[in-house]
Formats: sequence, structure tokens, C-alpha cells
Amino acid sequence: MKTRPFVYALLTGAFTLLVYYGAAVLRADAEGIAWNTVHAVVLTVLGLAAGAAWGSRPALARWRTVEAILAANLAIVFGLLFLGWSMVWDLAKPLEAAFPGARDLLYGFWFIAGIIAPYIIRKPGAAIATETLAALAEFLAGGYWGLTLLISGLVQGGMAEMVFAATGYRKYNLATLVLAGAAAGAGSLVVDYMFWYSNLQLGVLAAMLVARLISGAVLSGWLGKAIADGLYRAGALNSFAIARDEA
Repeated sequence: MKTRPFVYALLTGAFTLLVYYGAAVLRADAEGIAWNTVHAVVLTVLGLAAGAAWGSRPALARWRTVEAILAANLAIVFGLLFLGWSMVWDLAKPLEAAFPGARDLLYGFWFIAGIIAPYIIRKPGAAIATETLAALAEFLAGGYWGLTLLISGLVQGGMAEMVFAATGYRKYNLATLVLAGAAAGAGSLVVDYMFWYSNLQLGVLAAMLVARLISGAVLSGWLGKAIADGLYRAGALNSFAIARDEA
């Protein structure tokens, strides 16, 4: 359906803009960020691109109920793990004082939901949907960064989604997963730069970007594959595309 990418792009872009409006205007005091038109445009464009990638496959396969249930369960589990990972992030704060950007080597774990779900399900939308739902679960569980978590989740999942879309949703090897994790890392820094890091020096931002690319590749791409492969070998994923393709 030729209009599908356009519709998905509009819906995802509008959702991104609404969440940003809610965080920067309706909840400005609680979120600690202010409305910025340039930021709104950039975030909306990222949402449009992610939505277009989601709807880009000509024959968009319908999700089975069991796949939707798995994605929802993964989102809840990883949303809670993301909340716990915030404590690890806080404990690593001294690294930032000693080596600016080094703490970002831990950042990649926050992208793993958007890697492990598409690797198992192998359907369009798995990355952006699961990562966004995981961010929602983290927010509802009391996540530190409020509604901005939804924006981060959507952009991170959307960047990973674009990588899978670029392969026509046909390649789920280690190289693709690593690239998707790195893409999510790049997207995460765009969001964080607009909200909190715009005053940092260029050298520090460059170090953070490199660290997030590495972290996304390892803690999401490689680790996500390792976890899913372990579940597959244990026989827990026999109802999903990963089992069919591996067989």
C-alpha cells in the first residue's frame, strides 16, 4: 500500500511532537526542560523518519497475537531493568569527572529492547514499538527522567528500526544488530544534546558519541543477540521467526 509509509510517518511524527509538548510545556516544571522550536522540529523529523521506515515494507506482515504478547512482555521486563540500570548509571558518575564521556560506555543497555525484540520476532515495527513501550514501562515505574523517557525510547527504537528497514527486514545477523544498536546510540545523543548537553564542549560530545556507538553495538547488539540465542537454544522461542530462520 503506497500510502502506508506516509500514514505511519505522520502518526509517529505527531506522537513524538505531542510527547515533547507534554514534557516541555504541560510538565515543564517537573521535567526541567523548556520548549524549543528547533528541538521540536528535529524530534518530529526523527519521528517521521522512524514511522516511514516502519511502514516502508510493501507487504507489511501482520503481527500474530503471540508476537504482540512477547513484545509487550519484553517491554515490561526491560522497562524495569532500565529503571534498575539508572542506579548503575549513578554509581558510575565518578567516571565522568575523571574521564568525560567514559560513563557513556554503559549507556547502550538502554537500547536492548529495540534490538532483542526484532531479532526474535522479525517483523516491521518490532524495534520502535518495543523500545517505546519499554520506555513507557520505565516511566510508569518511576523513571528518573519523566516523559522525556518516551521521546528517548521512540528515537532510539526508531533509529534501530531504520537499520532493519534498510535491509528490507530480511537480515538479522550480528552485523545488522550491532549497526542497529550503534544507530540507537547516535539517536540517544541527539535527544540528550537537545535536552541537557547543549553547553558541553565539542570534544566531550565527540567522546560521548564514540562511547555510545560502542556501547550500543556491544550492550544492545551483541548482548541482545546472545540473550535471544540462549533462549532459542533453551527451546523458549520455538513459536517465533528466529526458530524458523535458524532451522
